[in-house]
Amino acid sequence: MRSDPFPLMAVTLWLSATPAAALAVGAIGEVGATLQATVRPEDGAAARGPSSSLEARLEREAPAVPERGKAFACDATPIDPGGVEVELAYAPSWWAVAGDVDRGRGSAQPLVLAVGVGIARDLDARVAVGWSTLRDPSGDPGGPQRGSGLADSTLGARWRYLSLAEPAIDLAVTVGATLPTGTRTTARALGTSQGTWSLGGALVASADWERWTANAELGYTAPVRPREASDVGLLTANVALGRQVAPWLQPEVELNYQHELEAGPEPDERVLWASAGLVIPVAPARLVVGVRLPLWQSHAAAGPTVTAAVKLAF
Repeated sequence: MRSDPFPLMAVTLWLSATPAAALAVGAIGEVGATLQATVRPEDGAAARGPSSSLEARLEREAPAVPERGKAFACDATPIDPGGVEVELAYAPSWWAVAGDVDRGRGSAQPLVLAVGVGIARDLDARVAVGWSTLRDPSGDPGGPQRGSGLADSTLGARWRYLSLAEPAIDLAVTVGATLPTGTRTTARALGTSQGTWSLGGALVASADWERWTANAELGYTAPVRPREASDVGLLTANVALGRQVAPWLQPEVELNYQHELEAGPEPDERVLWASAGLVIPVAPARLVVGVRLPLWQSHAAAGPTVTAAVKLAF
């Protein structure tokens, strides 16, 4: 199945044996037949050894298509028509909130439930709602430092406008809206909402070659109303590379860039993260765990982010 400008969008592709694996198994079978003709069965097993048996098994179980979902980067493969995916994700961050690095020191701990539906062969849609807990001791003295409640909701859609079998490449456009359904800041508690409606979109590409898979994403999100004077928009760029080392395991690495555009004298805020994750597809579920650390930042106070998400496909 599958992952944004909308961080939790993901799709998973379930895996089967490759033609290359079939050829490899066939070749091993021919070698085995030759050995059987010249040595006793027990001698043949000793000659081949456990390592050859393990290699043959790995080749036989090699996936036809690597899993494209990643920890932070979106992929370009929609949900199959009529399919439904349900995802529960927990992604705490410290000293910065993705898309809101103004928040500075502190932490955000969102728990998000997302549901995606395949509408047509190249089109899917999703809705996400969540609950968030915030801590921010950098506010005004005597002001609230903590808050919790319903978070902002998101609506999104993804349209794949190009899909090639050879080379295996998908290109897609994603669009989405953030609804300010979260709580507002009061004298006693921090608000969980960004306080504005926002619209965004992204260009996304996914590619596979043998056991390797890669995603690239370029997105932009802007507040619609009410718009704060200093916030103009958020530019994001992500690249991810993974290798399907087994049908049930794909380690992956990413680079994630965020550029928050500001109006007036306030400087833009920029952050570059390095990320690493594990994607574990076991049908009909997929588990993703990941962590990202800031490599470089300018006029921002970004810290580490971790994520853990479980997705079920129907």
